[in-house]
Amino acid sequence: MISINSPEEDDSLEYEVFNTNEKHKHNCYRDDIEEIIKEKQIDRNRFHEFSKMNYVDILKKFFFSFSDIKNFPANPWSLAINRMHFRSDLKKEGIACSLRTKNWCEYMSMIKSAIPDNETKLFLIHYDGWVYEGEINEMFTVLNEMDYFGDLYIVSSKFNWVIAVSHIEENAVMYSR
Repeated sequence: MISINSPEEDDSLEYEVFNTNEKHKHNCYRDDIEEIIKEKQIDRNRFHEFSKMNYVDILKKFFFSFSDIKNFPANPWSLAINRMHFRSDLKKEGIACSLRTKNWCEYMSMIKSAIPDNETKLFLIHYDGWVYEGEINEMFTVLNEMDYFGDLYIVSSKFNWVIAVSHIEENAVMYSR
């Protein structure tokens, strides 16, 4: 379990941001991922949905690592990139734009190539609150098979960088601490 030590954390934020009754409305993404894992025979030790008991800890760590929650208090839909306010002290680098690629797989390949070589396990966070954990190759095998995923975040296991992939802006930006 991830320990979160943040002075900004409070109970009201906990309810608003992590009220999972308001999230997880789009089960089709989860169902699609499960089908791809089975179809591609992906080892669940290498890519899987994060623990249903502990995924909120990953969401908390994500918010407290990257979001400017002090100046922009969160709301229940703050995982949508157009509502997400990243901290101003983060380094920001544009890494991919879907309009500059021929297809989704090429776009995903550009994003994958931006991931530092020393990373092995990552988190994949869907804007609807689904959290996955896995190896890079298996994660991108799944992502390459998706027709549409909405906003998503690819997060280092140490929470020192995140790649925000926006379906509205059709681009990917890496934020690092």
